[in-house]
Amino acid sequence: MTRALYFVLPLTLMSQTPHHDPLYKRLQRLYLLSVQNATYLQPFEDTLQILTARYGTYPTIQMYRYGALALKARYATNLLEKKDYLYAAIASMDAQAARTPNDPEVRFIRGSFYYYLPFFLGKRKAAQDDIQTLVTLLETQTQDLTQLYDKEVLRAMVDFIAQTGWVEETRIKKLRQRYSL
Repeated sequence: MTRALYFVLPLTLMSQTPHHDPLYKRLQRLYLLSVQNATYLQPFEDTLQILTARYGTYPTIQMYRYGALALKARYATNLLEKKDYLYAAIASMDAQAARTPNDPEVRFIRGSFYYYLPFFLGKRKAAQDDIQTLVTLLETQTQDLTQLYDKEVLRAMVDFIAQTGWVEETRIKKLRQRYSL
């Protein structure tokens, strides 16, 4: 009886959160690669579909879904499709950030997307809020976040924060030290 409990417990825990699922790690990497190169978008979407079937509407899975819409907007050649993807991504990301305002991955995905939007879309303030919230979360939840995210994801977050120029260099340096980046 005790042996069966040890076997079932990890499966039960794994089914509640995707963070320790190797496929979720793949999703994170594919998202970061898709931002840089459209050839990774289809494998990213395929992985996302599997994880959605596995974990349902888990907040970060949903945010990656909205990230896929943003990437489709970026890579679409048809201007009407580009506009539709863009506005769907914005509305969905705003709703998800409102539902889960203290999720670092949600803030990172939305903040990094909004950072690159043209100023006339009016998302600069939201991007700055996301980055400041992300920094605060990284500063105050070190132990939890090092268990949830590998160094590659944490490095991507901190590097992006540094790139924005919205956070003091001393705070960025402390984040790099805190997470050994």
